[in-house]
Amino acid sequence: MCRLVLLCLYLMCVGVTSYAEEREVVFRIDGEATSVEEFAHYYARIHAVNGISTEHFLPHFLYYKLKVADAKKQGWDTLPDFRLQCSVLQNEMGRERESRVLKSVPMKWVKFRQISILLPQHVSAIQERQARQRMDSVYAALKEGADFEALARNYSSEASASSPYADGEWIPEVCLVKEFSEQLDALKKNDFSAPFFSPLGIHVVSLLDCKQEDYPASKAEVANIPKEESEPDNIEWKQITEGLLAAYWDKRHVVAPSGNVGNKELEDYFEAHKKEYAWELPHFKGGVVYCLNKKAASKLKKKLKKLPLNEWKEKIDAFSKEDASLKAEVEVGLFQIGSNPYVDKLAFKCGHFTPRTDLPYTFVLGKRLKKGPEDFTDVRAEVQRDYRLSMEKSRLEELQQRFRIEINQDILKTVNCSGKK
Repeated sequence: MCRLVLLCLYLMCVGVTSYAEEREVVFRIDGEATSVEEFAHYYARIHAVNGISTEHFLPHFLYYKLKVADAKKQGWDTLPDFRLQCSVLQNEMGRERESRVLKSVPMKWVKFRQISILLPQHVSAIQERQARQRMDSVYAALKEGADFEALARNYSSEASASSPYADGEWIPEVCLVKEFSEQLDALKKNDFSAPFFSPLGIHVVSLLDCKQEDYPASKAEVANIPKEESEPDNIEWKQITEGLLAAYWDKRHVVAPSGNVGNKELEDYFEAHKKEYAWELPHFKGGVVYCLNKKAASKLKKKLKKLPLNEWKEKIDAFSKEDASLKAEVEVGLFQIGSNPYVDKLAFKCGHFTPRTDLPYTFVLGKRLKKGPEDFTDVRAEVQRDYRLSMEKSRLEELQQRFRIEINQDILKTVNCSGKK
């Protein structure tokens, strides 16, 4: 009887321990577990940049971990050059951590205001253009002397949703995404930027102030730092070694960045998925030319008709320098109806516009596209993005066939926006 009770107690303990361990696992690949802590570590970094949900982040992270698993399966983690790279990186990490603890760190802080429009990660071309049009209107108003503070208040709810940066507060520049820091570095105090895109959305920023300060560690702080803090963190070190393996895998599978995909591949993909790029509203492909008078417009039309669209701006600048009577400016590209008053009136015969005072005569040159883009170059960015995602999806499916994958969906739902359970 006593043995039976002990056996029951033992089985209960094993079951409880097993359950507790399972509560810490997000998924397993061939039995190897990825913990909630590790998933949260990666997710928190991604979420801080673009607000991606755990459900959308999971396929990307799973693809990454499958590449690592496949690299290990092929023994690439045992290669001499891989081990050497790991050893060098480990030493560098140790030295970097020690220097951060023992030395003063010069740090630039900035204080700024922003006008931001939230854009989801997989934004459609129409949403992106609409956001750009809205921000172009804001920028035009600012250049005409509109008050930045007043305009910012109109977008304050969108900014709080789309940006983790609080307006008017001191922020270390190292905590900003690259696109923000680059814009702020180029500004003088109280100046504002042109509209720019970031992983968060589209923005205009105004620099309020900046300062440079050193932050030395006190002797007491240095003395109280545990030895293990000068050593690489387990998850951080795992991220580096697995990142190297994933890079090895990419190199051996010729995974090219989207910008390096050949035109032939993009063209073939576009032709196979042409219906997906159909437009809800008609577009105009060509240019809007602002010049001095009708006579100049007639001469410019003859010159531009013989040239490809991507050369118009350069040639217009050259014509303006050679002959003052041909002074002109041009906007080229795709214009959706409703996005440009000159195109609306001159190409689509609707609405009205106010002529510019410096270049009062305006004409358009190009063609109306009612159903969709002519070729992939009209929507190159969208096609590049979709082509890359389709390649990732097919490779992910291939890898999924070679490994046993168990995903703990219940645990996944407990990882919130801060990256913690």
